[in-house]
Amino acid sequence: MNGVVPLTIYHQYTSLPFVSRKLKQIAKKIYTGEKVPASGAVSLVLCSDYKIKKLNSDYRGKNRPTDVLSFCFEEPDFLGEIYISLQRAKVQAARYGFSYEDEIIRLFVHGMFHLLGYDHLEEAQRKIMEAKERRYFKV
Repeated sequence: MNGVVPLTIYHQYTSLPFVSRKLKQIAKKIYTGEKVPASGAVSLVLCSDYKIKKLNSDYRGKNRPTDVLSFCFEEPDFLGEIYISLQRAKVQAARYGFSYEDEIIRLFVHGMFHLLGYDHLEEAQRKIMEAKERRYFKV
């Protein structure tokens, strides 16, 4: 893969910062390591608890904020969208002992593997997905 990563980042919740360079580096590693076609674009939306709660309610029937949501489009030129609540990331970083930046990266990696078809509903699936995630996110 060349230096261009098909990741577009939308920073909607500007009250909290993020580092796009590291996200793009991780995206490049995932695209290369998982042999994701460079034509498969991903949109990453960094949002508020309010926004992600609305999406969680509308699409999953759960009326509460969550940390990350992935919407797979399964199109050759667009894998899908990942939404990360920066507010949840900040809270969870403190809870888990990660840096805020690392928590955003962890959530992004998790979201990417959902877009690539992995899930964690059953124990066997969860183990496979977590092993994949560990290849790209290590604290």
